[in-house]
Amino acid sequence: MSHKTIVVLSLGLGAALLASGCVLEEDGSNPFGLDGYGELGTDDGGDGDPGDGDPSTGDGDDESTTGEGDGEGEGDGDGDPSTGEGDGDPSTGDGDCTGESPYMGGWDIGCCQDEVVPGAWQPGQITPGTVIPDWTFTDQFGEAVRIYDFCHEAIYFEYVALWCGSCQAMAPTVAGLFNQYDAQGLMTLSYMSENAQGGAASVADVQVWADNYGQDGLVVFSNLQDVWYPFGVDQGGGSFSISLPGTMLLEPGARITKLGVPSPTEIQAALP
Repeated sequence: MSHKTIVVLSLGLGAALLASGCVLEEDGSNPFGLDGYGELGTDDGGDGDPGDGDPSTGDGDDESTTGEGDGEGEGDGDGDPSTGEGDGDPSTGDGDCTGESPYMGGWDIGCCQDEVVPGAWQPGQITPGTVIPDWTFTDQFGEAVRIYDFCHEAIYFEYVALWCGSCQAMAPTVAGLFNQYDAQGLMTLSYMSENAQGGAASVADVQVWADNYGQDGLVVFSNLQDVWYPFGVDQGGGSFSISLPGTMLLEPGARITKLGVPSPTEIQAALP
């Protein structure tokens, strides 16, 4: 199995990503051995493994420096970028958490934004039970979307890159999860960290991802510097490795319940 390893070198406010590896198998097969969403990971140890494969080694020999962030986008991670309110349209403040969705994607929003308290957020120190920050991303419709608007749902969160073959192989599975569990309260979120050239992601990149893989859940990007933290494995000396795709499962309240690919049983247990 080929997998992607990123070495993240701490640079104060930023991070440099040194990339190698993430490709499909030579025969074009899915490196996860997954043909559908019913065959998700079976590990149930909840040990904080950020994904499949050894996170400290890479299979490829192409190395490049890809910048100082997690993509280009809008929002400062502090909630609603214009009103600070969590129960309406993030650009106008309009919308009711019990009525029509304020988002072009038609996603229901919760009424619990003000009840969620983010936890401590440092790389290498994030475990199941940690509440994620109140990030604001840009979605495939070009809209600012607040993560706490989905505080009432479980969230299957994937950290991907447009160039990553293993991420591409997993994308239909993520689309299938949304189709199966949307009505039961699961949101899927694919966070685009880089474009096809290893640079900053854009609205066009997340639109391509959503369209190519039929993902009706959230496909987003941003310029935030801390989205990779749950997936970083401390290698010592201030460096972290990340295997792509990075995956975590959140239960309602934006609380991490699983780091790594969850089993169907774990997904069902996290549903509201």
